Amino acid sequence: MNLYLRLLRYVIPYWKSTAISLIAMLVVSVGNLLPTWIGGIVVIDQVIGQRNLSLLHRVAFLLIGIHLVKSVGVMLAEWLSHEIAEKVIYDMRTQIYSHLQKLSFRFHKDNSTGDLMSRVVNDIDAMRDMLAHTIHIIIVQTLTFSGIAIVLFLMNWRMAVLTLFPLPILGVLIFRFGVKLRRISRDVRAKLADINARLQDNLSGIFEIQAFAREPYEEKRFTSKCADYRNSIIRGVRLWARLNPAVQFALGASWTVILWYGGWQMITGGSDMTIGQLFVFLGYLGRLFMPIDMASHENERLQKALAAGERMMELLDTEPEIRDIPHAWTGKVKGEIRFENVSFKYTDEEVLTDVALKIRPGETIAFVGPSGVGKTTLVGLVPRFYDVTSGRVCIDDVDVREWQTQALRGQIGLVPQETFLFNGTVGENITYGKLNATGAEIEAAAKAANIYDFIMSLPDRFDTLVGERGMRLSGGQKQRISIARAILKDPPILILDEATSSVDTESERLIQQSLMNLLQGRTTLTIAHRLATIKFADRIAVLKDNQIVELGTHVELLSQGGLYTRLYAAQFGEEPF
Repeated sequence: MNLYLRLLRYVIPYWKSTAISLIAMLVVSVGNLLPTWIGGIVVIDQVIGQRNLSLLHRVAFLLIGIHLVKSVGVMLAEWLSHEIAEKVIYDMRTQIYSHLQKLSFRFHKDNSTGDLMSRVVNDIDAMRDMLAHTIHIIIVQTLTFSGIAIVLFLMNWRMAVLTLFPLPILGVLIFRFGVKLRRISRDVRAKLADINARLQDNLSGIFEIQAFAREPYEEKRFTSKCADYRNSIIRGVRLWARLNPAVQFALGASWTVILWYGGWQMITGGSDMTIGQLFVFLGYLGRLFMPIDMASHENERLQKALAAGERMMELLDTEPEIRDIPHAWTGKVKGEIRFENVSFKYTDEEVLTDVALKIRPGETIAFVGPSGVGKTTLVGLVPRFYDVTSGRVCIDDVDVREWQTQALRGQIGLVPQETFLFNGTVGENITYGKLNATGAEIEAAAKAANIYDFIMSLPDRFDTLVGERGMRLSGGQKQRISIARAILKDPPILILDEATSSVDTESERLIQQSLMNLLQGRTTLTIAHRLATIKFADRIAVLKDNQIVELGTHVELLSQGGLYTRLYAAQFGEEPF
């Protein structure tokens, strides 16, 4: 019931259109009832029985009018049902997308892109079918069924009781099958999400697949996912195949019994019904079974949609890990950063332990250490990609948890180790750092990142398409575009996570020269495995065992003969002095 109520909230904003649609459905239902009544009671008993041509003409015009009004009702009901469905689907999809944007990196790391895409696209499309078709059919048929049942009781309550006797049994049967079908449908949605996840992963990693000649292996894995999906669907088909014949037999047997009973009563004189009334009763009886038959068919689509709705609501019920407090701080960042006894863990895995460090405004500090020691996680706490397990991270004496997230991240530039470019133009990817940038600003950022000459050599220059994830560019070219994007943003705090890891030696030298000018007056946190790139840092923090074990300038750390000295010697194959 909770699911139905939550789905109903999406329809409430369109209550006027919904009300008109319901009225139209009522008109359609009445239009389904009247022709049978007029054809039996009026035409058979009065027109034919009394040979009344004048009444026949009036009845014909009346029936044409009824069918015309019914047709208008059908048009309005269909039109408004589809319009409401599209508006509701739009609201659902945009709400889920907005919610996904608020969920933390931890959530997105723990959930596959393919599964999330399946929920936003496939599951919501299943909801569209329910809103546009199933609900409309169920409402019309329910109104028609109710109207017919009332008429049957008014005409002959004994025969009506016989007619409706098997319906509770059918109702229980349909409900129980519906519960099982929804469970199977949910499994089908999950299997489809698995297919999407595998397909998305394989298409993204097509280079690695072909490079390692793993096409047969991946084909086998994908085929296995498709087989699981097929088997889930077949289970639903088998369930439906058992339900539908049972419903058909019960309805057919019930109609036959009533035909026999009514005919027997009229032949033996036990009924005061006229031939026209019996015709109407049997006609309504046939129509009474149509809503039940259609409802049993629509129940399959309904259960699929409800299973999709449960997956959608499950996603919406996921609470964002990073949330702003009321009246969060939105000031201008000056650049002081303090790590106060910071600890952080992923589930039970300790990543950082009791880290304490103060970074002055405009200072450049580099973080080095073995892989997996927590360098990227540490700098990721500054823009609040994660929240600390204990301790505090402060910017300008304000805990980052008290900053408004948008205001904070809007003043932090980031060049990640794994560069991501959107499937657009070179210019669009650079201006992602500042959407309203002028042409001169874009060119200046490109020159500072040593990518301007390359862009000018492209056929469409800044309007050149980079392809999905920037696949038309080399790793170094993508990295420099990412650097240009951060330069254009001109933030008070800059985070460089292996910013020069994918460029050649000459490009690295030129970028380092550009960065030296860029870093003036700007607080910079840089991560690097190549120690030659961080000699310019004001201080270097060396991490080991999830803690800062050494802190000082390049020269100071080399003179101490500690971990930094060993890392330097191992990298350059020589003693530092």
